[in-house]
Amino acid sequence: MKSSSKWVKTLLLLFLLVLILTGGLMVFIDPYFHYHKPLSYFSYTLDNARYQNDGIVKHFDYDALITGSSMTECFKTSELDALFGTNSIKVPYSGGSYKEVGDNLAAAIKSQPDLKLVVRGLDCNRFFNEKDDVDYTDYPTYLYDDNILNDVSYLYNKEVLLTAVQNVIGLNRSGKITMSFDDYCNWNDHFTYGKQVVDDYYKRETLTKAETQIPITKEDYDRMDANIEQNVLKVVRENPQIDFYLYFPPYSIYYMDYWDQLGELERQLLAEKHIIELLLPYENVHLYSFYLDHDVVNNLENYRDVAHHKGDVNSQILVWMKEGHGLLTVDNYQEYCDTVYEYYMNFNYDALFR
Repeated sequence: MKSSSKWVKTLLLLFLLVLILTGGLMVFIDPYFHYHKPLSYFSYTLDNARYQNDGIVKHFDYDALITGSSMTECFKTSELDALFGTNSIKVPYSGGSYKEVGDNLAAAIKSQPDLKLVVRGLDCNRFFNEKDDVDYTDYPTYLYDDNILNDVSYLYNKEVLLTAVQNVIGLNRSGKITMSFDDYCNWNDHFTYGKQVVDDYYKRETLTKAETQIPITKEDYDRMDANIEQNVLKVVRENPQIDFYLYFPPYSIYYMDYWDQLGELERQLLAEKHIIELLLPYENVHLYSFYLDHDVVNNLENYRDVAHHKGDVNSQILVWMKEGHGLLTVDNYQEYCDTVYEYYMNFNYDALFR
């Protein structure tokens, strides 16, 4: 009996030791930056936005950041830094809602008092989202809160332990360097672009042309107000020391056709005008739109589908921001909205498909 009891105690001690060593190794290497910034003697891989972005904004050193949906993934922080004299990071969320991006931005501001500039995309296809919409249900919430007890989901995560930690050690041994934010989430080189690709993606023939445009409603305005207030304006208002470079990502002319086919184009254009009017009163907001740059929007060689443009357009957007091209102001926004409305509401979309 004594021998059995001793054996059980030994097994328990060994199990406890393994837990301590495994947890300690995870805290030490910390591939998702949950506890600390990257250690100088390891090479880390940046490859998992929803698991790494929270740690990046909380523990990295930076004074500027780029954020938004997949439309912002092909930005290069080196180009932003060269243009604006910053030391930036990139924390995009593929398919990210305004809330998801806004929550991460709030965490960045709380953690980094030196933050002075933010570049953020405001996707037009999310204008009518509910303020708390988050598309992803299988979410690593244990990485986002301050509850140390649920960190067991990170410390003893098989995937993290066998893949991420192994990758860190493997990269270090191979002599590879840490992936840069230019490359982080950047899909530019993984796709082909052009009219044939977009035509294959966009099945216009499956749509039934709406007889009339769907009117925008009070409920639409209320939903936009709540979404923008909670997820965009609150952080703008509370941080006048930060310059927010906000922009509407330029979807292709095919996306405009899609909205027109559904009878939602007018509703979208009126929504954009309303959001412009919500944002312009703030002096620290620099708001841009590029829907009058028809050499971008109408040129399908820039796109891999109806929305996503190549990285060259992201690079051009940063230059335009620096130059003030596409900047909307209290004095010019009405003319911009009228011109955009006239152009896209009267565009001959059928001619694109002949």
